[in-house]
Amino acid sequence: MTRFPNIEWDPEDYDSWYEKEPGKTIDLIETDCVLSLLFPVNGRKILDAGCGTGNFTKKLSYLGFNVIGLEPDDKMREQAAKKGLKCVKGVVEDIPFEDGTFDAAISVTAIEFFQDKWKALSEMLRVVKEGGKVVIGTITGKWAEYYEELGKSGHKVFSHAKFPSVEELSKHPNFEKIKFCLRTSPGETPSFDLERSIKKAGFAVLLFQR
Repeated sequence: MTRFPNIEWDPEDYDSWYEKEPGKTIDLIETDCVLSLLFPVNGRKILDAGCGTGNFTKKLSYLGFNVIGLEPDDKMREQAAKKGLKCVKGVVEDIPFEDGTFDAAISVTAIEFFQDKWKALSEMLRVVKEGGKVVIGTITGKWAEYYEELGKSGHKVFSHAKFPSVEELSKHPNFEKIKFCLRTSPGETPSFDLERSIKKAGFAVLLFQR
């Protein structure tokens, strides 16, 4: 089984980013972008691959979906469980479910830490039903450059990150559509007004279909 790097995740610190600015508004912007490509879903069962502490698992559960998170890190998975979320141990390169188990699958800001991004995408496509959607959200543009610099400085998390090329991902035969958001640059105050601008985006959401 391919494993994630030995990252020292801090679940409390991870969750706190979504609870205060700028993380709170950035999360809303990215969520709007992800859901715009995920919906409509033909069915109710969704896999959240690399779910972390369950940020999207929780949102989709509130919307009435039967969501199962997949997460290799014990601390992150335990934090998701404390929120009452379903989360199983495993890596996305070797998903522990049968073919066609889910109606859709998502993975948000996790592909940056996959050891084999193409294998992970193939696995996500494998476990969704025929015609099912796979939606991947990834950091790009100035935000990817910002986190790459943090990684070079020895950041305990981003020193392990490898930001994928959305151009390369979009060459996959199952690729359908891409949408960009997060026009805010690092250090700026995020707002939905900026989303209507033509500034370079920092977040990309890619839709694949089985």
